[in-house]
Amino acid sequence: MATYLPTSGALAMSCINSVFGGRGNNLNSYRGTTYYKSTGGAQTFSSGAISFSCFYGTGPSANAYTYTVASNQTNFCMRAGAVSAGWCQSVQLIVNINSGVIISSNGTGTPAMTIQGSFPGGVRINNSGVIVGKGGNGGNGGNVGGAGPTSGAAGGTALKISSSVTFCNASGVIAGGGGGGNGGAAAAFNPCCIVGSGGGGGGGRSSNFNSSGGSGGSGGAPGSPGGAGTYSSAGAGGAGGSAYSSGSPGGSGGNWGTASGGAGGKATCGASLVTWTATGTRYGSVS
Repeated sequence: MATYLPTSGALAMSCINSVFGGRGNNLNSYRGTTYYKSTGGAQTFSSGAISFSCFYGTGPSANAYTYTVASNQTNFCMRAGAVSAGWCQSVQLIVNINSGVIISSNGTGTPAMTIQGSFPGGVRINNSGVIVGKGGNGGNGGNVGGAGPTSGAAGGTALKISSSVTFCNASGVIAGGGGGGNGGAAAAFNPCCIVGSGGGGGGGRSSNFNSSGGSGGSGGAPGSPGGAGTYSSAGAGGAGGSAYSSGSPGGSGGNWGTASGGAGGKATCGASLVTWTATGTRYGSVS
């Protein structure tokens, strides 16, 4: 945090010199000097007369703006959130994600959180919350004598990075969405009887942090649909994967067709742009 002169009241030459490094007793010696205010970027003392009042609230280096994320977010663009909160887009940005906050996505094709755009003063993130991708949908159950079961969908990415950032994840969690469970296979056809079709695959859990997962697939009649993966359970049929993991095999049916669970989502995409001061808990691939 930079040091700034007072914004009002008496201002001595000695005080100005102590903050800016000393220029004697002539204010004009500061003409052309770059300075900053806590509410703005770099400025320069004008070519006209310089008075003591010109120095109110100034300092020789950029301040940092602190942006606190205190509530749950969906499809969160960090830069847009900071601008909306009042960041001037020129000084260093410090982002604190509070404990208990869940940053999630409503689609597997959209990361839960993105870091993109210009950060002239640099950006540092301290994550104490949970950043988690969307869970993949479960596959459909197979029908006796008809279509076989379908595979579960892959989980979504938690964090996508397109700009350089310093990231502390010491007490936070970054987790890709769970893969959807595959649909259950139908039982073998038998001339004397038809045993039930497969149940739908359960939706992949977004996490173990009470964030909704993907939808369950439909069941082949009389198989029942799979339920959406949640904090407490995955759906019947094919179980949805927990955070970052692949979906489980179908939970009902026999040998009438096969399918596979969806892959777990990525924890990060663009990690080469990150300087990690603490990696903390990360589930899923880091690429």
